[in-house]
Amino acid sequence: MNTCAYCDTQAIYRDRETGDYLCLAHTRLEVVGPSKREPQPSLDIRLAVPADQERIAELAHYFWDEVDVECFGQSYQVDALPAFVASDGDEVVGVASYARAGDAINLVMLNVLPQWQGRGAARELIAAVIGAARAEGAARLIVATTNDDLPALGFYQRLGFTITDVLVGQVLEHHGGIESGFADIPVRDEIQMELRL
Repeated sequence: MNTCAYCDTQAIYRDRETGDYLCLAHTRLEVVGPSKREPQPSLDIRLAVPADQERIAELAHYFWDEVDVECFGQSYQVDALPAFVASDGDEVVGVASYARAGDAINLVMLNVLPQWQGRGAARELIAAVIGAARAEGAARLIVATTNDDLPALGFYQRLGFTITDVLVGQVLEHHGGIESGFADIPVRDEIQMELRL
């Protein structure tokens, strides 16, 4: 696992131009054009198997320091859910865990390690979950993110998701206090989104 190029904190993102690994405090949002880097080979996407549960838990701890996720009024243990994983050879480097929620499939966790970001894995993981949702007859795919996660908000909207609700203070209540998020934005609110299938 990588640390931030500017401090010893765990990296969450990778700067697509410089390749530097960045923690939440050292990320910034700016207007940039498309990357001029050479395309890298895509990762393998497959359905998770029981042997992947430990790695999925490691990824949840890496990104969130927990495996229990609360969203849409439910609590989920991400390593116990059905999932698709992205792998580079034998190494699982990304995951999309999901659960049935009424007429919808709830995308509970979507993360790719920084050194493998920019290779299309997140889009391919979403496509795999959409395929599973359609096979189950779900009417929509839902996801929750936080008010600070500007990259996620942009990413989901580019894929056709729309904001359906903002639960003010929901994340603050879950964590028991203000935490610093992306670009030092205080994490407070749950933003709910959906994609009609």
